[in-house]
Amino acid sequence: MFSKLTQRLPGILLAVAIMIAAVLLSAYVPYLGTALLALVIGIIVRQLFKKPAIILPGVVWTEKYILEFAIVLIGFGLETKNLTSIGTESILYILTSVIAVIVFVMFLIRMMGSNKNTLWLLGAGSAICGSSAIAATAPIIDAKEEETGIALTVINVLGLIGIATLPMIGYAVNLSETEMGIFLGGILQSVGHVVGASFTISEEVGQVATVIKIGRIALLLPFLTLVYFLFRKSNAGRKIKFPFFILLFAVAMAISMSGILPQPYLKGLAKAGDVLLNVGMAAIGLKIDIRSLFKISAKGFVAGAAIFAFQIVLFLALLKFS
Repeated sequence: MFSKLTQRLPGILLAVAIMIAAVLLSAYVPYLGTALLALVIGIIVRQLFKKPAIILPGVVWTEKYILEFAIVLIGFGLETKNLTSIGTESILYILTSVIAVIVFVMFLIRMMGSNKNTLWLLGAGSAICGSSAIAATAPIIDAKEEETGIALTVINVLGLIGIATLPMIGYAVNLSETEMGIFLGGILQSVGHVVGASFTISEEVGQVATVIKIGRIALLLPFLTLVYFLFRKSNAGRKIKFPFFILLFAVAMAISMSGILPQPYLKGLAKAGDVLLNVGMAAIGLKIDIRSLFKISAKGFVAGAAIFAFQIVLFLALLKFS
């Protein structure tokens, strides 16, 4: 056991160091997000290693176990009691959008005929909660590091574009403050993107958007379960293990809902999950050969943009014609 720890330690420490660097750098480029910065720094550092064998054992371990543990901890931060404030109609918007994105991803898989894993990761990040959903989905579908990396990059870039463009679209079609909150909270990929775009408009827009975003995050558990069964069926010749971290995520959600633990403890656990998620992002970056990334990036960006445009049209239709 000690020998395994010795083998893994260089990779683990390097991933942690990159996470710290990303946190420090995020203070100067806040809109990029710590997760994306950790991924990008990891990719850059990986290219400097001519013989990466010394870091790979720790990087592989970090990517798998630290990421899964991070997702579990993030479950403690899901304050589902807030969902009661958004009303039945808004819940229907959330459910409709998530289901529609899943169907659209299946359509894109048929149309494009390749990059199935990348498309599912883009669908997870778009429909649910950005980097967290991608990180949680990747081990279930056995995605390659390059596929995960391009999905994370595309989702975060689209989030930045969305922060700038979605409010303008909302103003152009005369959305009310409540409708603007639903529009931003239902489309933007990460909590940071939602908060950054919505609270700059008004407090009411920010509150509505944040709660809508929480509603999407609440669907992470059923989404992951659906993905598991879909991939188990479509990969009958390859055994896919049930991701037990999903069950632990459900337990974390239940504890958060029950009120057993005080809010400061829950927030502390969720914050620890965010930190570990960034360590996991660094580990993913450290496994990516940038030449492999370029091979799939073009189609990934096209698919991500298509899903993003689809969501915009869908929410405008729901808000204006339903």
